[in-house]
Amino acid sequence: MGDSVEILLKKIIKSQEDILKNQVEIIRFIRFIAHREFSPLVEKHLTKDIERRVYELTDGIRSSRDIETEIDKKVTQRTVVSWWQNWQKLGLLEPSPKYIGRMQKIVSLSDIGIPLETENQKGENK
Repeated sequence: MGDSVEILLKKIIKSQEDILKNQVEIIRFIRFIAHREFSPLVEKHLTKDIERRVYELTDGIRSSRDIETEIDKKVTQRTVVSWWQNWQKLGLLEPSPKYIGRMQKIVSLSDIGIPLETENQKGENK
């Protein structure tokens, strides 16, 4: 009886290892696809460093006022909300599952290799 339990546990562990391996492969492939599809949207619609910073801060927890404060009022709360509305239409954001009226990014820019600093603003005072 002890041998059959041990064999069953080994099969379960092997199965879990296979599932984990497959998940890693799926994540790698999704990142590749996301980068291909997401990068052009970011390049076209998040053209300023401040837009990319606001996007990154959009985590579903922070409110538009929180973000306004965190970026030292470089843009207003109203601007943040306006950007959120536009970005949601583009599929860059989704509603927060925790807080009504707040948004969260679909993916972090750094997760798919997109810099926070835009090419046209590198080296300038922001």
